Amino acid sequence: MPGVQDQIAVALSEITTGLADGRDTDSVLGMVTAACTRLLAASATGVLLADPRGGIRVVSASDERARFVELMQAQSDEGPCVECIRDGTAVSSADLTDESNRWPLFAPAAVRAGYRSVQAVPMRLDGRVVGGLNVLYTRPGAWVAWQDRLGRVLADLAVLGLSQEGDVRRVDRLAERTLTALNDRVQLAHAIGMVAGARAIDTEHARTAILAHARLHDRPVRDIARAVTDGSLDPATLALPAPDHQADH
Repeated sequence: MPGVQDQIAVALSEITTGLADGRDTDSVLGMVTAACTRLLAASATGVLLADPRGGIRVVSASDERARFVELMQAQSDEGPCVECIRDGTAVSSADLTDESNRWPLFAPAAVRAGYRSVQAVPMRLDGRVVGGLNVLYTRPGAWVAWQDRLGRVLADLAVLGLSQEGDVRRVDRLAERTLTALNDRVQLAHAIGMVAGARAIDTEHARTAILAHARLHDRPVRDIARAVTDGSLDPATLALPAPDHQADH
């Protein structure tokens, strides 16, 4: 369908333009997760990376509910994204209610959070698996061939957003950027908490306000988060989501 083709072209163009402009990691990963939601009809999306110090870390999630589910994978050391990173292959579950033996901690937690199926795609750099793109759905089902191909393309674009060098040290630099991304994520979480407390709103609306402020002023998300936490940006100056959006939650 031309409409679907146009959407794919626009989304990929936005991501590649962001890469060419040298956008920060959070911005690029945000565009990738938004593209997964829009193009793959996903309910939520997350990105997990192998931590050079050991273990697996969550570096991006489309919302706080998805972040909780991704953290469950990382902390329990089980789940589709953990498997895809370790084995280097795509992992899927058409119905998570059938996976309690396979993932005894992750599967029940994901179902309780409202998710019923998942697709995990490995992210590769120089032949090595460095992370995974996790795509979650609130209904049972599996990807068809074109969704699988598009998922792999988006996973590749996420890797490019994390490492854009062109020499043999790219993997080492990715490890360094992973730690930076984790530090940025901690600072963003702190800023979200401060905005939520100052404005008496939930964390999801606080996160939306920070991201919207970054887009409005064409500044990296990490700069806005740092400004909130160091006191140079008053949370009261951040525009809140429209009332009708708040009513949806």
